[in-house]
Amino acid sequence: MYLVAGLGVTGQSVLRYFDAQGEKCLAFDTRETFDTKELQEAFPNVQFATGEIPNNWLTKFKTVVLSPGIAKAEPWVAALNKSGKHIIGDIELFARAVGVPVIAITGSNGKSTVTTITGMALENAGYKVGVGGNIGEPALDLLIDDNEYDAFVLELSSFQLETTYSLTTASSTVLNISEDHMDRYADIEDYIQAKTKVFAETELAVIPDGLGEQGLIHHGDVVHFSLKPNFIKTDKDYGEIQHNNQAWLGYGNTPLVPVSAMKMQGLHHKLNALAMMALCRPFDIDKSHFQKVLQEFRGLPHRTELVTIHNEISWVNDSKGTNVGATVTALESLGTETQGKIILIAGGVGKEADFSGLVSPINGYCKQVILFGRDQDIIAESWLSATETINDSIELCKVEDLTSAVAIALENAQPQDCVLFSPACASFDQFANYIKRGEKFAELVEQACLKHNSSVE
Repeated sequence: MYLVAGLGVTGQSVLRYFDAQGEKCLAFDTRETFDTKELQEAFPNVQFATGEIPNNWLTKFKTVVLSPGIAKAEPWVAALNKSGKHIIGDIELFARAVGVPVIAITGSNGKSTVTTITGMALENAGYKVGVGGNIGEPALDLLIDDNEYDAFVLELSSFQLETTYSLTTASSTVLNISEDHMDRYADIEDYIQAKTKVFAETELAVIPDGLGEQGLIHHGDVVHFSLKPNFIKTDKDYGEIQHNNQAWLGYGNTPLVPVSAMKMQGLHHKLNALAMMALCRPFDIDKSHFQKVLQEFRGLPHRTELVTIHNEISWVNDSKGTNVGATVTALESLGTETQGKIILIAGGVGKEADFSGLVSPINGYCKQVILFGRDQDIIAESWLSATETINDSIELCKVEDLTSAVAIALENAQPQDCVLFSPACASFDQFANYIKRGEKFAELVEQACLKHNSSVE
């Protein structure tokens, strides 16, 4: 028998999966206040508990299916593991049952975008594709729905990979590594080890230049991608190619998509496109399908999403920028495209990250930084003690909430400027998730611009 631990989105998908398989299980949530009434009605044959695992359950199960939101290092999880219980996750269950090719995508930033456009490319080529995992549908829900999929494209978090041991993939990638979730990992090496588990059993490892390979690949072929000049040496290298006097993305001597055809321009969009094309290498996909996807893809909500241009000021929602690396990418990408200066709104729950990496792009592109949320003082202090400090010409403001931050940005933004909301932090001090946070930002911007128009009239 299994114990399903954690009854959020993933845990409930595990319950549905076991119910469909006729598999018996127990269900537990660490939150004492968690209301199990609806779940008890949906799964009448499952016993539920909250707060602590009942002592009389300990002899009833051999395997714990752990929610990715619960760390393996939690004392009660470690105790179960030490007592001989197997600790697995939903992706391990998926791996044991899946019968078609899987593409797996992880990384600190960009994984939702690459997962989405990889699924789009396969669908354009005629494949029936299940896209999900850490984005959209849980993997186990895809496995038991009514569709007959030809392939799955999964976004996987480091938390999911921690409890995955037998996933075999047609292709996989770690898009990048930047410091994230340091409140959960002992150090950056521990985090890297969790991420790179995705390469353990892959037929094709897609590796960005700079990640390194030693110890990452157990077997399988390897391709690399980069936008460095003259990077391409062999047909296993993906990058930028000059063809017919214009820049193309491709591999070796094979151009696939002209850069000018891409709807989303910018460095990180080109890197995402290269990763997508490399991940599709094991499949029979004509380059016309890549071009169609990249011509049409407008980006994901809350990911450097243009909310509005008001009085020649761009307001950009990057609420999905929940770590330093994501915000650095957003600053560097938008900074090169913005004629004026950037006003950065950031803050929230810092997850014990090192924020010094933001100093250089802030100095390069910003005229003001507005911090809000729980860890604003920690962020500001880290910049004061960094080797490189923020220029005196850049105004640093600290406010209580996002409403105040938007109001200050509106006062200070000038035509040709960009107001970038890229928190570099988690949202749960003031919001349920990054989606709610991004929606609030968009709502505040809309209200502020309308109010400004009224006052001008």
